[in-house]
Amino acid sequence: MNYKVLPVKNLARFLYFGIFFFCFGQLLHAQQTYVFSGTVKDASVGQPIIGATVIIGGTSIGTTSDFDGNYTLSASLKPGNYKLIFSYLGFSSQTVNLTLSGDTNISTNVSLSPDLMNLDEVIVTGNAGNTSRRQLGNSIGTIKAEEIANTGSGNPLSALSGKVLGAQVTQNSGDPAGGFSVTLRGTSTVFGSSDPLYIIDGVIVDNSSQNVINLNADAQGTGFQAGQNRLVDINPNDIERIEVLNGSSAAAIYGSLASNGVVQIFTKRGQTGKTRITLSNTTSLNYLRKRLEFNKFEGRFGFKGDDRLSTVGDRLTTIADLRPAADKALNPGTGPVALGGRLVENIYDVKRFDYQDQIFRDAVGTENYISVSSGTEKSSYFFSASYNRNEGIVDDTHFQKYGVRFKMDQQLFKNLKLTAGGSYNNSSSEDKPNGNNFFSPVSTMIIIDNVWDITERDEFGNLLHVEQQRVNPLSVIEGFEIKQETNRFIGNTRLDFTPIDGLNLAYTFGLDSYSLVGNTFQPRLPYGPVAATFFPDGYVAVATANVFQTNSDFLINYNKNIGDFSSTTTAGFQFLFEENKSTKAEGRDLLDFIKTLDAAQNFFTNPTESRSERTTWGYFLQETIGYKDLVYLTLAGRIDGSSVFSTSERSQFYPKVSSSFIASDLDFWKNGSLGKFFNTFKLRASYGESGNLTGIGPFDRFTNATPVVLTGRGGFIPSTRLGVENIKPENNEEFEIGTDFSILNRRVGVEFSYYKQDVQDLILPVTLSPSSGGASTIANVGSLTNKGIELKVSATPINSVDFSWNTSVLFSTFDNELGGIGNGRSGILLRGGGGVQSAIDGRSLGTFFGTFFARNDDGSLLLSALGLPQVERGNDVTGEAQRDGAGQPTGTPLRKALGDPNADYTLTWVNEFRYKKLSLRMQFDASQGQEVYNWNSITSNNAGNGKLAERELRGEVPRGWVAAIGGFIGPRIQEFHVEDGSFIKLREVSVNYDFGKWMFFENFNASLIGRNIFSLDNYTGFDPETNSAGQSSTVRGDDFGNVPIPTTIQVKFTFSL
Repeated sequence: MNYKVLPVKNLARFLYFGIFFFCFGQLLHAQQTYVFSGTVKDASVGQPIIGATVIIGGTSIGTTSDFDGNYTLSASLKPGNYKLIFSYLGFSSQTVNLTLSGDTNISTNVSLSPDLMNLDEVIVTGNAGNTSRRQLGNSIGTIKAEEIANTGSGNPLSALSGKVLGAQVTQNSGDPAGGFSVTLRGTSTVFGSSDPLYIIDGVIVDNSSQNVINLNADAQGTGFQAGQNRLVDINPNDIERIEVLNGSSAAAIYGSLASNGVVQIFTKRGQTGKTRITLSNTTSLNYLRKRLEFNKFEGRFGFKGDDRLSTVGDRLTTIADLRPAADKALNPGTGPVALGGRLVENIYDVKRFDYQDQIFRDAVGTENYISVSSGTEKSSYFFSASYNRNEGIVDDTHFQKYGVRFKMDQQLFKNLKLTAGGSYNNSSSEDKPNGNNFFSPVSTMIIIDNVWDITERDEFGNLLHVEQQRVNPLSVIEGFEIKQETNRFIGNTRLDFTPIDGLNLAYTFGLDSYSLVGNTFQPRLPYGPVAATFFPDGYVAVATANVFQTNSDFLINYNKNIGDFSSTTTAGFQFLFEENKSTKAEGRDLLDFIKTLDAAQNFFTNPTESRSERTTWGYFLQETIGYKDLVYLTLAGRIDGSSVFSTSERSQFYPKVSSSFIASDLDFWKNGSLGKFFNTFKLRASYGESGNLTGIGPFDRFTNATPVVLTGRGGFIPSTRLGVENIKPENNEEFEIGTDFSILNRRVGVEFSYYKQDVQDLILPVTLSPSSGGASTIANVGSLTNKGIELKVSATPINSVDFSWNTSVLFSTFDNELGGIGNGRSGILLRGGGGVQSAIDGRSLGTFFGTFFARNDDGSLLLSALGLPQVERGNDVTGEAQRDGAGQPTGTPLRKALGDPNADYTLTWVNEFRYKKLSLRMQFDASQGQEVYNWNSITSNNAGNGKLAERELRGEVPRGWVAAIGGFIGPRIQEFHVEDGSFIKLREVSVNYDFGKWMFFENFNASLIGRNIFSLDNYTGFDPETNSAGQSSTVRGDDFGNVPIPTTIQVKFTFSL
């Protein structure tokens, strides 16, 4: 028998037309157009609910209620039985069964009851699909759009502050685009990133801080910068809601990507009904919340010089040592103006200044936003455009961004749906050095004595120098040109195919791509002498960073009910590709009139270029079984692989198991006394594992080489850090148990969780013996434990037609401890340049470990023979203090744990009041138990402008007291500079008035918003909430030269058509 092979092209045509006629036949199937309408109200007070979701069950057709609570949607459906589902955050969902026949106009009015637990709320636990809160065995936080829009900040990460249990959110600096650091349930790695995984509409996005400016300004050679992080590119007005999944047990489905938790951002989409247009205008005022206290004593140690240059020694009289004269003769150095080997005690008259008047300003910002959305039963769209410009409180700084976003949903066929969207953002900033460098305007005003009029100029209009080696702060503000610009595109496409009831196949493609260019220009200084490290001959640099990443997710989700049992099976495959490219070139000794690299006559470092790629892939399977909507059990497993690791360690298995039990749905509970008290009662538990790939770079398992030019030819120098092939990912195991319940007719809700994380196989540097051929390597060493409790209590004490009061308290504790680190009492130093933060066994990560005061048995200071404080000394191996025959400290300077930058607990209290159309919201945030290392205090007192220096001038402490503490008479006593960083802040306050229909607008709303209004703390610096090391996981609570976080006042008008 002969068989004829059908040509491929003909086969393709056959399949195409077959599919076409099948789909066309489906469309021709008898259907009618039904119009659904009605009103959604609050059952407790009878008021309309704005923005309630109305969906036809089993379809993607839905809409939201308008400002009067009314909704309308149309759909082409076959006659039969359907469900109309109504939901709104904070209310119980309601399902109405409908039988559609000949009448095509369906009117349905519903009243939703307030429910603080809302177990039927739909949660998207990942791209695997939707589930309800009742099924989850782990904690999850949800933030709605109105909470995001009124934070008073242009960075969506600010919305997490005080709104999610277990989240620690720190604004690292007060720059107009100041970056935020977010950790969920504590830091889970030492040298990797503790940032959670960020997902926007299914796209895995980058939130790193790419440093393309201030390349020459790191004061301590650590590479830490306060910087921007890239979620600043996202407009909060575009966000519909945020879901936060804490820990490994919640995020095991993402494997190695989500050991630090997951933050999922869902943007707004079009709704069925008429076209809706929203316009808003926001005007902001930013100002310095707190001023520092400086030395006001109008006198200075030393002798008056003839001009600025001859008074250089006067500053040193405050900070230099008390060495004997014989030692000074042998080692003259730059010692103090001294008589007979003692500090000069003569005081001459000076005028003192407060440079904050020249450095800071009241800054103005503005934002304009428009969105247009509409939809039918088969398609919907959402479009927005925005412009934002925000001036910084440091003069001559600003941040601005333009953005557009588009999102569409299209029902291609009955069982095939397309969702696509994209956003483009252009952001640019004018910056000044900020944090962890000597060029920061904050640093430059602190590092000089405040006896100079920094506004003084010569006959040519040039600013005058201050003291030798230092830079006039106004030279930085007026002369430095530091700019960066970002162009970013984020796009997503998703196809959902439902061939049969209960089965859904979905494919998601996500793209995140941006380019960042930084230009730094520092002109020649018109005065001298200035230290060469401050580039008095000028400096110029250009740096670029290009980030490109894509994720592809293929998912199969099958739901089936079998009697009293329900089953949801999910399987999928994920693939993530990341590519990073960067270049850097810098030079000095600039020619006049040129501000580009062409001006440099000395390229003191070679231009550099780096490229890295990383791929991560994973397969997972998850099964959720439910029984009578009472008990749910979820089992999941994932196999992950990454190009970062060798083939022997490339694949890792991460399991998950969770369960939930809704006891309040039992008949005996509902009908008995328990049901009268506990309206809702749910128990939950979960366990999961995940990995962390960020502790190692794409090529760190290799022994890398540095390219060089040797005798005119290319070559390379082997690295002193040896690679290691068998390195494996850090592994995070987490257990969580908790309960959610409501009482008093669901007017009081409680969420409680206890968690414990055990991170094994930390990736840490290890010192090698010289015989190994290298100085160091990396290895899986040590462990890290996080544990704590999370408690949220929400209540509605009053709820009437005219007045309501909602209140909530969020309380989270944090206990972090390292183990197996080794390296003796001091552990591993986490930063250079005199840093004090370490990783030490039995201590929290980042513990301040440094020198401390010698004390008597009664705790008083043990003073030296000169009557000055001194560092404790003794046996550095055992930590035991030692005394000489005179009772004075002897031996090696000792160090000990001085404090912890990690909070013991955080507390948030939110109150929301409504009187008719007027509403007031207040949020207080407290963070307790953490310390801050105040580098600014060290610098200001050593320079002579600090308050301790003033006390010495006034004779309140002995001469040389500052020098003894500041490190000029023996080692610096670091204990003095560790301060309590606890605070209570009025984080957010907003007043809103809803005018309703106004003129030709459907709705008009006016808001007055405040952020960081006041802070109750004992910190002597600007703000205890700061970190000059930016997003570093390990170096926290570090305050050096950072721009303080301003108070922000906004007036916002929102119009709807």
